[in-house]
Amino acid sequence: MEESSDVRFKQRAVIEFLTAEKVPPIEIHRRMQAVYGDQCADVSTVRRWVRRFKDGELGQADLSDKTRSGRNSETSASLMEVY
Repeated sequence: MEESSDVRFKQRAVIEFLTAEKVPPIEIHRRMQAVYGDQCADVSTVRRWVRRFKDGELGQADLSDKTRSGRNSETSASLMEVY
């Protein structure tokens, strides 16, 4: 299984490409759901990235996550067994 950061990066690239093709955000989300299923970004996230790509120059945007303060989120197998 791919890491979530890899999946998010790929989804942002898809959003950027389809934005350049003038595909509406709701259609981008629908198409991504068909491919990514449960790992698909939320429609509000797709809209936010579409705005970001439209406001900047397509092909010039930074697709990587911004660094955030705080502890990285991790899930251990033993913790998952509790639930």
